[in-house]
Amino acid sequence: MEAKPELIKSDPVASAIWDYYKTRLQEAGKWRDEYAATFAVLVDAVRGFLVTSATLAKPDNLPILVNPVKGTSYRNPLLDVKAQYVNTILRYGSAFGLTPLADAKLKATPPEGFGELFKYLTGPGVGRQ
Repeated sequence: MEAKPELIKSDPVASAIWDYYKTRLQEAGKWRDEYAATFAVLVDAVRGFLVTSATLAKPDNLPILVNPVKGTSYRNPLLDVKAQYVNTILRYGSAFGLTPLADAKLKATPPEGFGELFKYLTGPGVGRQ
C-alpha cells in the first residue's frame, strides 16, 4: 500500500525526500503506514527548510533588511520561517529516530539474574515501591 499523501506526490523535491527517508526507516524496521500523516509533516518541513535556505542564499535576501520609506532596519522574516522549520525537523525527526540522539537510544535489557532489580530500577516510580 502506498502511503505517500498527494501533497507529497505532487512536489518532486518532497517526493524524493519521502522516498529517501522512508526507505531508511523501512530498512531499520521503524516504518508503519500509520505514520504517513506525521511523516508528511516532517517531509514538508525538510522541503520548506531547503526552499527557505535557497531563497535566503540569494544576494538580495540579506539577514538585515532596510525599510525603503522609513530607513529603519529589521530582521529578515525568512530567518524566523527557517528557524520554525528547524524546530519542526528536530521534533519530528527525533520521533522517527532520525536525529543522532534518537538514533543512539538503545533498549535496555536486564543482564541474566538481574530481572527483579532491573524492574525495580526502571519501573513505575523508578526505585520506589
